[in-house]
Amino acid sequence: MTTATSGRRTHYPVFRDLSPAAQSAVLWFRQLGRALKTCRLYRGDNPIVVKIRGQLYEQLDQALATHGAWRLRIRPTEIFLVDEPVVHPASRAGEEAPSSKEEQLPFLFYRDGIRGLTLLPGTPQHDFDALFDALVIAGGGLLTHDDLVTMLWQANTTRLQIEAVPALQTIYLSSRRTGRSKNTGYLGQTYSWSPNGAEIRADIGQIAGMAQGLHRDTFDDWPLPESSVDVASAYASLASGMQFTRTLLLAEWSAEKGIDWTTQVAPLFDRLLALDASPVTRGILSQSVANWLVASIQRSSFGEAQEALRLLRTLDPDGSLSDESLRSAMAGLDSDQITERLDESEADDQFRFFGLTVAIGRPALEVACAVMAKATKSRTRAGACTMLCYLCSETPELLEPYLSDSRWFVVRNAVFVLGQIGGSKVGRLLQAAPLHPDARVRRQVVSSLGGVPPAERLPILLAQLDTRDPRLLAAILNMLMRHKEGEVMRAILRQIEAPDFESRSEDNQRTLFGALAEVADDETVPTLETLLHKGGWFARRTLQRSAAARTLQRLGTARAHAALEAGLHSRSEVVRAACLDAMTLKAAS
Repeated sequence: MTTATSGRRTHYPVFRDLSPAAQSAVLWFRQLGRALKTCRLYRGDNPIVVKIRGQLYEQLDQALATHGAWRLRIRPTEIFLVDEPVVHPASRAGEEAPSSKEEQLPFLFYRDGIRGLTLLPGTPQHDFDALFDALVIAGGGLLTHDDLVTMLWQANTTRLQIEAVPALQTIYLSSRRTGRSKNTGYLGQTYSWSPNGAEIRADIGQIAGMAQGLHRDTFDDWPLPESSVDVASAYASLASGMQFTRTLLLAEWSAEKGIDWTTQVAPLFDRLLALDASPVTRGILSQSVANWLVASIQRSSFGEAQEALRLLRTLDPDGSLSDESLRSAMAGLDSDQITERLDESEADDQFRFFGLTVAIGRPALEVACAVMAKATKSRTRAGACTMLCYLCSETPELLEPYLSDSRWFVVRNAVFVLGQIGGSKVGRLLQAAPLHPDARVRRQVVSSLGGVPPAERLPILLAQLDTRDPRLLAAILNMLMRHKEGEVMRAILRQIEAPDFESRSEDNQRTLFGALAEVADDETVPTLETLLHKGGWFARRTLQRSAAARTLQRLGTARAHAALEAGLHSRSEVVRAACLDAMTLKAAS
């Protein structure tokens, strides 16, 4: 039994204090929650799904054979075996918490009106499959139109019994005034007043000429029969044709169930439009198809979603009637579940989803970005980025909010997509991205700037030359080598002449001097000559001095050679050695 504390927190008995039957039920429901999660990620014929379902049924069959029938009571957050909780939320700190999928089971039953569930020994595979399939479908998301009671009733289970809530009772409120109160005036309901508790609790029963009160049925307006029959004899007269009628009904029901209802939607809509082709009717039909499209995506039924999209484009070619409602419905999708399924899906299913999203267009942007941000598999991320390239090719500014995302990998992927799109608009969007604290994002920015016009990417690249990250610096200089303007040469010279240049790593210094040699002209000779002779009589051998001499040698102009010749006659031994090394390397090459 459960007990409540003064803090209104419920304490449940620990696992070892439960009866053997309850312990078996706890373990089975735990496995059921995990199995449902797995089976929503894979196709029904996947070997993993087949194996899990087989093991789960064997465990249930063995538990029922050992401990007898399970008679379960269901509450919104708990499932009881008689009076022992077998599924419940965690109640104590440090207690092993049920999995999130297991905790959802009670409400899944309770939401659809099931208050009791009985599993009898010898439950056949058919009954277990019906229950499992119903839970997979009903737990697929808020957009499903199926409920557990209907699906289990259609399965016609024999050893699995459910107890559902009765049909809702109907409350009738009289439109006439029923009398006066001493203090409040008239009692009763009128069309212009809101009902209060006293009015709803009016006398039960019929008043001449009207239905009023709380009734157990909705047939009070039917005329009462004036004659009666003997029930037994009436049943006997009907029994002869009952079997034929029952067989006919079941055959018609099976035939109707065997027809894919999606194939009947388009002909039905054609008939409706033939009766009324007004914009109002077309708008209502378009919105209904948009809801069907979104529900199919939530269930990962991408083939069905493609059929819905084709019909939607027929009803609303320009999207004027359905884009707003479609965007709102797409925003309500469970992107976590969709992404999880895509990560575990085969390539064909991923291609269908990405192609479908591109075909939907702007309304699908939010879910497309969510998949890009939440995907854990590289193939899924690559497909999502490609999808966004198509979706945002005309309006790359739609990705601007994701450039300020707190997750570095989301920013990096958004920058990558912008680089694939390219153009002047992208250059303006990438101006702030180089300031991102993560070096991986900054490196991607440099790579993406290759698709931006030179005049717009050059200021962004030059502003990052003071970086100390060797990979980022190499990427920036590699991109700058496409520009032979003096501005690039002077920017590199400023970095070399900076007071803190010697605090850079040797790799950084070599990289900057190597880049300078690629773009240098005679304008750089005075600066390089100054670096060569820096230090005077107390000069020492430095990387900066040697690199300056080699850069002069690689420049190869008459002015550069004159500077090296002058260095060979310097009074400083280290200057002469640096010039000699540079000349020797030239001769060897």
